[in-house]
Amino acid sequence: MENHREFGRAVPVQITVLSGNHLRGSRTDSCLSFVRVEFNGCVLGDSQKLDVPVDKDVVYSFTCSFECSEGAHTLDDVAHKPVILTVFEILPKEKKQKEEKTTVLGQAVVDLLPLLRGQCSFSSTVLLHAVPGSPADVAVHEDGVKSTLDVMVHVPEPLLSDAQRSDSNVLMVTVETAYSVPDVWNPASTPPSHYIAALQMPVSATKEQVLLFSNGVLKMGGEKEPVPRSKKWPLGSLLAPGAEVIQGLYIDAEPTDMDHGDLTDIEDKDFRADAECNQKRVSWDTARRCFIDAGGVACLSRRIAECRLWPVEIMKAIQTAPTKGGKTRQVRTNVSSIILSGKIKLILNLRILSSVLFQTQRTYSVLKEISKAPAALGRNRANSSVNSLKAFQSRTMENQRGNNDVSKKPDSQGKCAQTDSVSGLEPQLNTEGQMYADSRSYIIIEIAVEKPLAPKRPPEELAKRVMELVPPRPPLPRRPAGAERAVQEYQSQIASVAAQVLDQYQQLFGAAFLPGGRPLDPVLQEQRKNQLLGELNYSGKYFAFKEQMKYSVVRIVREKMLRTEAFSDPEQLQAFLSQLYVFLVDEMHATLNKTLSVDSQDAHQEPVLSCAQLKHFAREAELNTDYQLAAQYYQECLIQERSEPSHWCDYGAFHMLTADHLKAEECFQQALSIQQTHIPSLLMCGVLSEMNGRYEDAETFFERATCVEPNNVVAWALFGIFCQTQEKFIEAEMAFREANKQLNAVLQNESASRPEISSETQPGQKKEQNDESNEGDAVHEEDQPQNDQESKQEVQHQIPPTSVQTTIYMETVWILLQNYALQMAQRALALELLSPDRGTISSYHLALAKLHLLRGEHDSAEASLKEALTDNFQNPDIWALWGHLHYEKGDYFHAQSCYERTLDSVLDASDTHSIYLRLGSIYLQKGEYEKAKPVFLRACKRSPSCLTWLRLGIACYRLEELTEAEEALTEANALNNRNPEVWGYLSLVCLRTGRKLEAEQSYKYALKMNLQEESLLEEIHELQSRVGFGNPSF
Repeated sequence: MENHREFGRAVPVQITVLSGNHLRGSRTDSCLSFVRVEFNGCVLGDSQKLDVPVDKDVVYSFTCSFECSEGAHTLDDVAHKPVILTVFEILPKEKKQKEEKTTVLGQAVVDLLPLLRGQCSFSSTVLLHAVPGSPADVAVHEDGVKSTLDVMVHVPEPLLSDAQRSDSNVLMVTVETAYSVPDVWNPASTPPSHYIAALQMPVSATKEQVLLFSNGVLKMGGEKEPVPRSKKWPLGSLLAPGAEVIQGLYIDAEPTDMDHGDLTDIEDKDFRADAECNQKRVSWDTARRCFIDAGGVACLSRRIAECRLWPVEIMKAIQTAPTKGGKTRQVRTNVSSIILSGKIKLILNLRILSSVLFQTQRTYSVLKEISKAPAALGRNRANSSVNSLKAFQSRTMENQRGNNDVSKKPDSQGKCAQTDSVSGLEPQLNTEGQMYADSRSYIIIEIAVEKPLAPKRPPEELAKRVMELVPPRPPLPRRPAGAERAVQEYQSQIASVAAQVLDQYQQLFGAAFLPGGRPLDPVLQEQRKNQLLGELNYSGKYFAFKEQMKYSVVRIVREKMLRTEAFSDPEQLQAFLSQLYVFLVDEMHATLNKTLSVDSQDAHQEPVLSCAQLKHFAREAELNTDYQLAAQYYQECLIQERSEPSHWCDYGAFHMLTADHLKAEECFQQALSIQQTHIPSLLMCGVLSEMNGRYEDAETFFERATCVEPNNVVAWALFGIFCQTQEKFIEAEMAFREANKQLNAVLQNESASRPEISSETQPGQKKEQNDESNEGDAVHEEDQPQNDQESKQEVQHQIPPTSVQTTIYMETVWILLQNYALQMAQRALALELLSPDRGTISSYHLALAKLHLLRGEHDSAEASLKEALTDNFQNPDIWALWGHLHYEKGDYFHAQSCYERTLDSVLDASDTHSIYLRLGSIYLQKGEYEKAKPVFLRACKRSPSCLTWLRLGIACYRLEELTEAEEALTEANALNNRNPEVWGYLSLVCLRTGRKLEAEQSYKYALKMNLQEESLLEEIHELQSRVGFGNPSF
């Protein structure tokens, strides 16, 4: 196949009508018929006349052809016009009848689109649609048997080479229905009117094609349009009803979230439901394909990038004298979505012509220009139609050159469909534009291309690219097999037998190991050995042990020693047995040493703290700016579960907090190497790549995240923010639209959680009304924050279930703030400020204050919090953050007031743990221990930690409640036995209760752990001097 043949060279297209099946004529015994083939308004030929019995197929074997070229029959004609097959019956001659009379039995259409897809030949069996009242129609109603035609289409070479087919495209515009049209549009009005829609599309670098949709039908309201319903060819009415239908193409009831344009908000849903059922409408249901070559594809993409709005014109035409004229209305459509998605359904409001021309940067009206040449739209006058359109497009080219608009060059060769016509139109001034706005008229249009103008990279390519950037971790080692597995099985059997022997020994001599029992005499060890062996032989356990060991020894002989045949030489047998004995004894000793070792038993103990607790403690250390302790907790978590990507992601977020971006990127990449589809790590790798100027890598990470989890709001929003930063505005618009669609789906389903958001305690939760329920919920919450914090996908703000008070930007901001990506969070906040669909003002200023607080900009944070309180003074999160601001500034008085107001609120704040810790510490500093104790008790119930138990112990100790203080300090010591302050207060409690040894041990551990608090050391020394013990150095 020649991939670079001349474009537009004439290629003959052969249509062969093979046979007709189940044809019925006026006669009952036979049918005399012939087939006429038409294409693009031209009759290609008639078949021979055949008289065949009705019970047999009619074999026409008729071949005709036309040339596809840039002249009479273009590639665009092949795209949007079918071959029309009409079957005629020749009626019997009557007396004195000179000429034969014919009648049409039915019509069929053949779609030639496969030729544009590279096929050289295809066969099809098409349905012959009967003409009403014809014998074929009567036979269908009586017998239910439908007539068909077998057709074959052939070309000697492809119409397009591989390169041309790859670079070109086929666009299809479907004009469905215009709803809620003005009341003055009356189907009973005289003179009658018909309705036309039109838009202009570039088909090459220098040509434009006007797409006309005529024959719109005005219908009264009362019922909805049926779905699915077939799309129609842009041919007008054919002789046989049903022949105008495009087989296989339907208008379906797509979800409303797939709609774009106007009237797509939730508040418009009721209006559209009423309009589509009860109001008048104009229905076209017509699809028009358009072939676009490589130059046209580039031109279309460029024009969409220059001006996203595209005019679509609608005209009400009066079919009388030319002076009556028609009135034109336009809608503007945003066609940018076809750049990436390839398909878009639009709901468009009708607007005044002049305003739309201004918005779409168009200086003329397509329908008005065409209507200046009445012959251009004359019905059944194809040649004059072509010439008039040529004249019109020549005028538009001159206008465009005059306006220096080089991107709009109309088609000098284009022509309308054979019935896309209106007679005698005279344009008038638009003086009735307001009635369209009052009735809120809108039209539904679908635009689709076979291939997206800017195709997305396939998921496989993105996965491969991510794998190149972050190579996956090598797979885990394979399980042992063969010789290694045989040895391990033998070792396990040795351990099992040893455990059973020890149980038997315990039964015989276990009394000696009980308290007060008589110890065993070492002299009688041999006697005890013989007694044990005798008991094993007597009970039969000895032989059972041998049977248990036999199979594992056999496997060692076969797998390890590679012996599967009997020995013929006795000396070789003895040498092999000696070798086997030595090996088995060595493995037995190694297994027994490992099984009975105390160190080995301790090594298999389960960790005291879970990973969720360690992360909780790490975040608590971050709150207290003890980053060294926080890093220690994260590292302990990684030691326990090194192959868990969420742990590495959390560790990376910690390094983002400390501004160690290089180490943070290493952690996120480590998480990706473990799991290539880990969404938080993909997003953060993209953020860091963008921060470091690696824009291609960042785009790969963001786009891969949207492919892995298409319903992730934050992934789409971040991709949009990145594309907007790179001035890829169409991609950004697509990403934001997809993010909004996913967010609307969540809000409409009243879902409280999404893939990127955990169901953590939200500020919308009401507080418990009594102590019993409070305690119960506190127990439930004890593990809740710890489990939720294993993933960096939680957002600490409210998502109202019934009203849209959040946006894609705010969802993204909270995720970015949680991962301390402050630069990208600032961009998201800027977009939120500019967004017409903004959420609540308080949520925006709250996030902005959080951003300023993380940067240490206290004055800016305070100003933002004041703005947030002006909008919503009852939001507990605002008061909590203001308390944190005062606490970091050292203003503990105002911090206490804010914290107390937060806890007294009807709603719970997002993060109460930090409030409990800081409010309790303020009470301790002021000596208000009675207030500090209940605060720390609530903290210990909701989210216990070493710090909460320690401060609860301090409060109890100052209140002279030594027993409760010791219990709290013991709990703190169990969670972290390396905290010197815990040991110091334990020493004080032991000194007060008179326990000398425990006081000395606690004091030594406090010094060993490097207790730095001078006031606590002085208090311990003073109490030691008073009681006279507790310090071993005295």
